Formats: sequence, structure tokens, C-alpha cells
Amino acid sequence: MKETHLRDLLFVLYAVYFAQGTLYTQGTFISKVALALIFIICGIYFFKTLFQNNNKPFFYKVITALLLINLMGFFWSGFFQFGMFKRVLICLLPFYPFYYFATKGHLKAKHLIRFFLFILPVFILQYFFNRNQALQEQVGDSENVVNNIAYTFVKLIPFVFLLKTKKVWSVLLMLLLMFFIIQGAKRGAIFAGAFSLLIFTYYQIRTVSKKNRIKGYILSFIGILFIGYFAYDFYLQNEFLIQRMQQLNEGGTSGRNTIYTNVFNGWYAADSIIKLIFGFGFAASMKLSGSGHFAHNDWLELLSNFGLVGVVIYLLFFYSLIKCLTNSNWGIDKKLILLVAVLIWFIVSIISMGYTSESNYLLIIMIAYMIGNKSKILN
Repeated sequence: MKETHLRDLLFVLYAVYFAQGTLYTQGTFISKVALALIFIICGIYFFKTLFQNNNKPFFYKVITALLLINLMGFFWSGFFQFGMFKRVLICLLPFYPFYYFATKGHLKAKHLIRFFLFILPVFILQYFFNRNQALQEQVGDSENVVNNIAYTFVKLIPFVFLLKTKKVWSVLLMLLLMFFIIQGAKRGAIFAGAFSLLIFTYYQIRTVSKKNRIKGYILSFIGILFIGYFAYDFYLQNEFLIQRMQQLNEGGTSGRNTIYTNVFNGWYAADSIIKLIFGFGFAASMKLSGSGHFAHNDWLELLSNFGLVGVVIYLLFFYSLIKCLTNSNWGIDKKLILLVAVLIWFIVSIISMGYTSESNYLLIIMIAYMIGNKSKILN
């Protein structure tokens, strides 16, 4: 099978896997086969890139270290928590095939745009499925629900940047994403979306075509005002979200403060220097939190699971990406798209789950494309 066919197959498999619960029953044979094929293809390219050559970017080495430490942790102590392990693999493994495709010229902006347009309806269906499910489970007549799919729409934002020559479509799609982000009422997703919107505004101005500069500036300005007005209007009409924001000002963090404190104190009170350095093992946060919950913070998750070693690897993860932003061989479009991907990942890592979240594979695919693409501008 040609590598271009494998690229397209991976795109289809992701759409099929994440369509479970909407287009077909969740956890069926279809989703299991799709996930197995994703892991097999990604695993092949993991070894293919691993032994390809020694001149690999620093980020390749860091993400491989993050993957391997989770693999070792799971096989050493985490067999009981396969769900978290599966999410880690779904998030990190896609880097290897898409990085390889990008280095070989088999992954271009047009392919990612097609994937975005192909999978966007799947996530919209998933949004309404989750919302209806939450409404059925909650007590009372209220239709106010928090929808975790809001984070997925945030992670789709970098794909909109690829439509730099089709600014009207870019603005409309950004508006659509912001609508679902706000309606999802996830405060962390809204913060990430708001910062991304600022970068999107700057990106629209910086990527205006020189041939039609005046027309481009006018369209960009109108589009930005359009998004800003409707996003703010959506927010004002969502009384439930306004209430949640007010709760945040009053210290309402959905119990995260207690979880964070317990996890950190549990690590700090370790009875040996070994545990401080190497942690308590895979998914140890469930024990240290005192409530059977994960840390809901990547840094504390890594601290509890793999100690200071895990935190250092994650620091290098972000350092290697920031280092890419200083690359003089990169054009402004590549830098800003990578910047928004890094910013989203960083915000999510602090207030939710990043490398243990399935939907972060969207950011990994974009990062792989940026790092693997050798051209100065996107093609």
C-alpha cells in the first residue's frame, strides 16, 4: 500500500473511531478494529522513524521519551488502568506517521484541510450526543449542561489557520468553532479559545496577500469584528456560562483545588528519594488524590506518576516546541500555527488533561506537520 493511501486511511480510521456513540454504538467491534489499525500503523512508523537516521529534531526525542516513560510505567505498575494508557497512545503515537509523511512531502496543508472538513461534522454530532446524554442523566428540567467536547473544538482551531487564502471561509469556520466552545460551557476551553482567537486575529492581518492588501485588510477587519461581536453575544446570552464564570471568581473549581493539593502533598510526603525522583507509578494520581480521580493537570499527573523525571521531560517537551518558534527558516504562518497549538496544549495541561486526552491527537498531527515540513512556508 502506498504511503499516501496509509495517510488517508489513518484520517478515515480516526473519523470512524470518534464517530462511535453517534453513527454507531460505542465500544463495538467497529471502534475496536479502527483503534487497533491506528495503533498498528502508528507503531510501524514509530519504528520506521526511530531507525531512519540520527538527524532527528529535538522534539522527536522528547516526545519519544514521554511515550516510553508511559509505556514503561504502564507495564511496570499500571495494568489496572488501561483506559488512561489507551488515551496516552491515541494522543502521542500519531506524531510518528504524520511526521514521516511531512518529511517525505506526503502531508500538505490541503490534506489537513480535507481531514478537518471531514471530521468536523463527526464532532458536531458528538457534541449533541453528549449533550442529550447529559440531559437524560441530570435531575430536573434544566437544559444547562457542561459539554467536554468543547475542548475538541478548541483543538481544531489550528486547522482553520491553514485556510489563509480563503479568509471568508476561515472566519466562518472559526465562528462555528467558537460557538460550540462557548456553548460547551467549559471554562478552560473558553480561556484557550479566547487566546487562540487573539492569535487568529494577528494571523489574519499578517498573512494578507500583497497583491490585494487593501481588500485583504478590509476582509480581515470585518471578519474579526464579526467573530468578536457574535462570540461576545453568544457569551452574554448564555446565563449558565456567566454563572460558572462567577463561580470561578468565588473559588469554584469543581473540586480541583482539593485534588491538586492532595496529589502534590502525597508526592511531597514520599517516604523515599526514589519516589520523589521517579514517582509512584502509572496512574498513581488516582490514589494520591484521595478521591479516585486523576490529577486533571498534566504537571501533577506526571509528578505523581513519574516524579521529577516526568516533569523535566514535559518541560523539555514545551521547550523544544518553543525552540522551533525561533527557527529563522520558518515563515510567519508556520510559527503562528505552531504557537497556537502550543498555547492550547499548555493551557489544557494546567487546567485539564493534555497528553492523557484522546482529542490532543489533533494537536499532535498539526505539530508533526509543522516540524516535519521542511519548507519555509506552508504548502
